[in-house]
Amino acid sequence: MFRTIGKLMVAVILVLGSIGIGAIFSYHGSSGDEDTSLALSEPVLSESMQSEPDQASEPDALPDSLVVPVTVIPAENRSVILATVTPPPSATPTLLPPPTFEPPTATPTPPQVPSVTPTPTTSINVSIPGLNGAESPTPTSTPGCEPREDWALTYTVQFDDALSAIADRYGVWVDELAEGNCITDKNLITVGQVLRVPGDAHPYVPEVECVAWEVMTPFNGSVTVPADGTITFNWRGPLAPINLIRIFLPDGSTYERVIELRQNETINLNDFLAQAGTYTWYVYPLDRGFQQIDCIEGGPWTFTKPISSTPTPTAAAGSTSSGGGF
Repeated sequence: MFRTIGKLMVAVILVLGSIGIGAIFSYHGSSGDEDTSLALSEPVLSESMQSEPDQASEPDALPDSLVVPVTVIPAENRSVILATVTPPPSATPTLLPPPTFEPPTATPTPPQVPSVTPTPTTSINVSIPGLNGAESPTPTSTPGCEPREDWALTYTVQFDDALSAIADRYGVWVDELAEGNCITDKNLITVGQVLRVPGDAHPYVPEVECVAWEVMTPFNGSVTVPADGTITFNWRGPLAPINLIRIFLPDGSTYERVIELRQNETINLNDFLAQAGTYTWYVYPLDRGFQQIDCIEGGPWTFTKPISSTPTPTAAAGSTSSGGGF
């Protein structure tokens, strides 16, 4: 009998537990849709009762009226009901707005104070190599220096003279000639300056020297002479005191120009050589009497040019030969 009472108490406890579990599942099922509601199945016995099936037929078994149906969770809804409850998400920190970058304050640039450009001063105490025969004051001689007394000959500096050329003429070194005349700058002598030179007599110096002619501009046969502007005649030849340029124009007329101590001359094309065509020109070396020396003239050389855009009618300069045969 005690065994029967014990089973009865166990059954009551199981029934009460089943009712509580059913209430819990019924509460969760009612909060969802109809598909997730709990379904009731056939009445089943508790696990302890099913473990002893042989005792069900005993006389002291519980009557059917005391067996309480147990709520069973359908398999299709079990995953929904028994799913782990997802914990509420943690609070997301509020992002602060990005910082606003202000442009840097521009530092005012101090005004630039214009610097004073020093004015270059021109020095007149300049020694230029090759500058000879310039009409300038006689250079100061070496203090306490006396010209050589054993040099009895004297030479007066002429236009376009050079101390080196005078030294070659008298067979002495240029440094020795400068020292013998107390000259501090051997590159600078003046016209009219009297020099003492070695020797017993002055060497013979021809007035001119006949050398081969060489034309540079315009070169012989040039066709690149411009129509307007100027043209420069430049050549090398005998070192004559005077040179005569004679130009034959395309129409047969002649233009002439006389120059001194130079071997170049610039002529305006629009004023004197405006014609289009081929020009022929010569250079005649002359002495101080305007007579041709014993050197052959330079030329003939030719050049071709187009017509000038604004020719100025000017009578060509003529020359009269007298005894020179040119």
